[in-house]
Amino acid sequence: MDDVLKTVAVVDIGSNTVKLAVYRVDVEKKKFKEVYKESVYARLLNCVDEKGCLTEEGFIKARIALESFKEKIHFFHPDQVIAFATFVIREIKNRHEFIERMKDLFDIEILSGEEEAYYSTLGALADVKYKTFITFDIGGGSLEICRIRNRKIEKCKSYPLGTLEFKECISSEGGNYDVKCIRGKVKRYVAPDKSIFENTSRLVGIGGSIRAIKKITGKRKIKKKLLKDVIKEIKKIPSAELAFKYKIPIERTKTVLTASVVALQIMDIFNCKELVISKYGIREGIIYERVIKGEKRDRPFKSETSDKQGVKLA
Repeated sequence: MDDVLKTVAVVDIGSNTVKLAVYRVDVEKKKFKEVYKESVYARLLNCVDEKGCLTEEGFIKARIALESFKEKIHFFHPDQVIAFATFVIREIKNRHEFIERMKDLFDIEILSGEEEAYYSTLGALADVKYKTFITFDIGGGSLEICRIRNRKIEKCKSYPLGTLEFKECISSEGGNYDVKCIRGKVKRYVAPDKSIFENTSRLVGIGGSIRAIKKITGKRKIKKKLLKDVIKEIKKIPSAELAFKYKIPIERTKTVLTASVVALQIMDIFNCKELVISKYGIREGIIYERVIKGEKRDRPFKSETSDKQGVKLA
């Protein structure tokens, strides 16, 4: 029975947030349920110096979050702990120093951009049942896009277009984001790959900033017109009011506008008619691959096909 029912803790070190999630996993029934979640808005991407190294402030922020997580994980007595880092840690020049300085807390794996995209999409496949679509996962430092055909992950690519990567689009007066600037930057990076991903009617969005759109609209499936209305509303409402009105964490209100504009531009590039918001992402994808299936591959996105009906969820 112990091999079937497992408690798994996942530590996710991102560019904007450092997260801890604890899951109860039924390997036999292919079910998993999140039983605890905590996020620390460390914004490590803002702690990278001109030489491309994480500053001592960044090390301290990460250390404080991870020490707290280590202590909390102890109370769950997990069967397995998975710790990984994404864009900011894989891009800094002193990433090996980071791994070394944190190794007494966690054995941290640095995911490549394609692996990050793959696991995020695998998590989305556990939630949505569509056969053919495009996914995009926007975090603080990077944007990942994958093409899915007949529920097979065929192509994934990562771009340096996270929600914290649009500083040049902030106006000098008032500190507001320039929507045209955001759209233009996404178009420059992504549009040249249109032939790789191809047009599709449905776009599946992944990530906390995208899930915030669901809180604002009250809908999981969003048409272009509604998304444009959301962008207009976000632009005119102060962060504190937005947080109170829609029960969104105040730190998340700082990234939801950028994520919404990025989503709209991707829909335009690939002629998508509908944005579908996934409740699962990279952590759930890793749970499915490494705990339920018990696999770990060097280049997993190359040949992976999900269960036809998706993963059964608790």
